Amino acid sequence: MTDTQTITIAQAVLNCLCTNLNANPNPPMHCCFRVGTEVAFDAGQQQDLCCEGLAYVTMGDIFPSVSSFPDQDIIRQVQGSCAPPAWAVQFDLGVIRCAPTGDENYPPDCTDWGTAFTTMANDAQALRKTACCVRNWVMDPANNMIGMSVVLNRQSSSPIQGGCMERKMSLVVQMKNCDC
Repeated sequence: MTDTQTITIAQAVLNCLCTNLNANPNPPMHCCFRVGTEVAFDAGQQQDLCCEGLAYVTMGDIFPSVSSFPDQDIIRQVQGSCAPPAWAVQFDLGVIRCAPTGDENYPPDCTDWGTAFTTMANDAQALRKTACCVRNWVMDPANNMIGMSVVLNRQSSSPIQGGCMERKMSLVVQMKNCDC
């Protein structure tokens, strides 16, 4: 049995992300699904996904959530005898880029940092537009999500590590319980 509902929602999130990042002046070369709680920057001998640009969508927690969405329904489970009518699924999405490193003689200068800042600002805008796109997708009756909601969480940056910088956010989508 395939989980078509979660996969369909995840694909909509990825499509929104890739479309909005492709409108950037410097779109990342890679835009795909990843798994896990920390996305590997994948620096390799022959390829550096960080410097090529990597945009990703991962799936986080899934839990019952209806009347208190986006919080987990604990009381409903304890007091009720029926299966939860809806689930909440968290999606984490972000963009990983090269951070300025300078060379063996000089650290990055203000121009290098200004370019990095502009890239992050453009990525931040693409993430905001992605959030709007996902909300619109969920609210579109054609997608069979009537009555479901989306909660957009804050956007943040990760510490620079391995010469890479990251801009990320999460959102929680409510979906029908078609499993029980």
